[in-house]
Amino acid sequence: MSRRIRLTVVLTHPIQYYDPWFRFIVKEAPELDLNVVYASEPTPEQQGVGFGRAFVWDVPLREGYRNVVVRPSATRGRFDSSAFWGLDAPEVNEAIDRSKPDVVLLSGWHSISLVRAMRSCRRRSVPILYRGDTQIGGRSAGPKHWLWRLRTRWLLGHFDRFLSVGSRAREYLRSFGIPEDLIYDSPHAVDNDFFAKSSAPFRIPAPRARVRLEWELGAEDYVVLFAGKLEAKKRPADPIRALAIGGRKATLLVVGRGALEEKCRRLSSDLGIAVRWIGFLNQSELGKAYAAADCLVLPSDWGESWGLVVNEAMASGLPCVVSDRAGCAPDLIDEGRTGFTYPAGDVRALSEALVRLYEYQQQERIRPEYCQEKVRGYSYGAATSGLLSACRSLRP
Repeated sequence: MSRRIRLTVVLTHPIQYYDPWFRFIVKEAPELDLNVVYASEPTPEQQGVGFGRAFVWDVPLREGYRNVVVRPSATRGRFDSSAFWGLDAPEVNEAIDRSKPDVVLLSGWHSISLVRAMRSCRRRSVPILYRGDTQIGGRSAGPKHWLWRLRTRWLLGHFDRFLSVGSRAREYLRSFGIPEDLIYDSPHAVDNDFFAKSSAPFRIPAPRARVRLEWELGAEDYVVLFAGKLEAKKRPADPIRALAIGGRKATLLVVGRGALEEKCRRLSSDLGIAVRWIGFLNQSELGKAYAAADCLVLPSDWGESWGLVVNEAMASGLPCVVSDRAGCAPDLIDEGRTGFTYPAGDVRALSEALVRLYEYQQQERIRPEYCQEKVRGYSYGAATSGLLSACRSLRP
């Protein structure tokens, strides 16, 4: 039997969606010898940037797989993907060397720490896998666009194989000339079982009624859920405006905080829209929101490279109305079966999509089991299958 493939994954910090995936790999893919290198760990205050409060995720982030954090938590530093110099940890190179990898997986080059890892692998002739979710939509033409394309093409040239998290990620890679035979499907996924199980107890009529009462939602209200940061790219004002022109009275349930909260509160008051502002909910609490709602809305602009909240909602049996600019739209939304899409920014179209979704639910043309069936194809098993195939193609 050939020896296991030593796979080292390099990330800037632990991410709540990855811990269960890494544990799945350890348990279900023994052909891979997994090691994860983290540049650092955010403090509760750093973790809370954009969420409106300091917090720690209430699910394990580093359990069940071999991992190391090379730089201790510090109050200085930024972990968001827009801050290239926010986290500089040269120690990642030594950690990669110690893991003696056959293959290294990187999520891109949005941090100097990841670029350091890329350079270290190139110097040592260690093959590199790319797994990112960038999409090409929303890029304006002009000199900056062409400079971006030149830089991106050059950086992609440092990778040996490519993992596609969805159709738009594959389109992005193909637009830069990456051959199809070097691209492997490894879809974006969440812990589907976790969200199905955490929401199931609250989908029973009596517990669901209690949750609705707790959040001042009427038993007969049609509840539209917005879950995420209230920031510009997510367009949180759009569902408020859409409900103002809708033909059927509905209530908006907002789970999250952010810079646009006060503006959205004023807008809902001015328009007379019923909104329940729940604030931040941690991972183990989200099941209540998915069970209490009748649908999820994701009105995001191009900045939403995927939208894992849609995976979470559909795993909970909740259909979704998603803007056509969200990365997950072409993959997860089967029109009239798991939800609807609409042109981003078109609040009238959003209103019409919500009304249509309600009608389809009443006719049982859209059902919870259809959503759960769809998202089963976007699982850790599917993500691991593509990862394993790519690693096998690079087997030394």
